[in-house]
Amino acid sequence: MNRLLPVAFAAALLFAMPAGAQDLSALTQAEAQVTAAWDAMPLTFRKALFASRIDAFGVYEEKQGSVFSADEPLVVYAEPVGYGYTANADGTYDFGFNFDLVVKNDAGEIMSGKDGFASTVLTSKVQNREFLVTLTLTLSGASPGNYVVEYLAHDVASDETATISLPFTIAD
Repeated sequence: MNRLLPVAFAAALLFAMPAGAQDLSALTQAEAQVTAAWDAMPLTFRKALFASRIDAFGVYEEKQGSVFSADEPLVVYAEPVGYGYTANADGTYDFGFNFDLVVKNDAGEIMSGKDGFASTVLTSKVQNREFLVTLTLTLSGASPGNYVVEYLAHDVASDETATISLPFTIAD
């Protein structure tokens, strides 16, 4: 009989409810705190990196290093936070960004640029906070050297902006 006691105790632990997550109201309260922190946060990028593969939010393969051949695309994976939402009459929300592009050499001189380079806007039934941005740039025929790519993100739901700035090298 005493040998069954440890088995019964282990079974009771397996089926016990986790502390602090006993009902949806606790989750709803925690989400309200996250929303308040989000709304108070300025627009920024939690993560911005060169990627060799992007499948979904958080599902990507980071490029090893930042050296590219002259015709190799620069693919950026970025996770914005603190962006706004525009409520639509049908109960959905619009959110996203318009991007301007600048490429600088290692002396800080602007080599290339384009206002309105890209736009990523989504409409959702919820205020999504897991949102990824993919930006692809090919610098065909670029001279070998060190550069910085800068994407200025304009939040479509507010006047806020944030910059993604990534140094890279075009190899010989």
